[in-house]
Amino acid sequence: MKAAAADQSLLIELQLIDSAIMQAKSKLASLPEREQIVAIHTRLKASAEELAIVEAELADVTIDLRRSEIDVEQVADRITKDEVRLSTGNASPKELEQLQHEVATLGKRKAELEDGELEIMLKHDGVKTRVEELRSDEVGLQKLELELNVRLENAITEIQAEIDSKLSERANVLPKIESPLIDLYEKVRSSNSGVGAALLVGNMCQGCHLAINAVELERIKTLAADEVLRCEECRIILVRI
Repeated sequence: MKAAAADQSLLIELQLIDSAIMQAKSKLASLPEREQIVAIHTRLKASAEELAIVEAELADVTIDLRRSEIDVEQVADRITKDEVRLSTGNASPKELEQLQHEVATLGKRKAELEDGELEIMLKHDGVKTRVEELRSDEVGLQKLELELNVRLENAITEIQAEIDSKLSERANVLPKIESPLIDLYEKVRSSNSGVGAALLVGNMCQGCHLAINAVELERIKTLAADEVLRCEECRIILVRI
C-alpha cells in the first residue's frame, strides 16, 4: 500500500490524539471517588442495619428501665407509709413490730431493686451511646459522600472536557489523511489495544519496542517514502522519520 509521507506523518499526530483519548477514558472509568462512594454506601448500609437493631434494643431497655424505676418507687412509697405509721405510734405493739419487720424487708427489697435498676441504667447508657455513635457516623458518612460526589462531578467534567477537546482535534486531522490509510489505521488499532501507528526510530518500533532485524531494516531503506510499512512483530503501521 502506498500513501503520501505527509499523510503517514499525520497518522502519528492522530495516534497521539487517540492515545490521549484512551488515557482520559481510562482515567474517567477509574476515578478513585467512584470506589470510595461505593465503599461509603456499603458502610451506610451496614450502619443502618446495626442502628435498627440497636435502636430496637434501646427501646426494650428503656421499657425495662421504666419498669424498674416504677418498682423502686412503689417499694419506696410503701416504706414511707410504714414509717409514717411507725412514727405516729397509732398501732398495737404487735402491729408496730410487724411494721418494723416489713420496713426492714422492704428496705432489703428496695436495695435489690436499686441494684437491678443501676445495671439496667448502665446498659441503657451504653446502648444509647452506641445509637448516638452510629447516628453521628451516618451523618459523617453522608457528608463525606456529598463531598465525594462534588469531587467526582468536577473530575468528570474536567476529563470530559479534555476528551471533547481531543475529539475536536481528531475531527480536524482526519480529513487531511487519505481514506484508505485511515481505514488501515482503524483496522490495526481495533486489534492492537488502540495502537494503529508508531514511529520507526533507528531500528526500533515505538509500538512494540522491539528491534527490527537487520535484513528487514535494509529492505526498508530501499523502499520509497510513500510505501506504507508494517512492523513484523506487532503489525502496526510504521512511520519513518
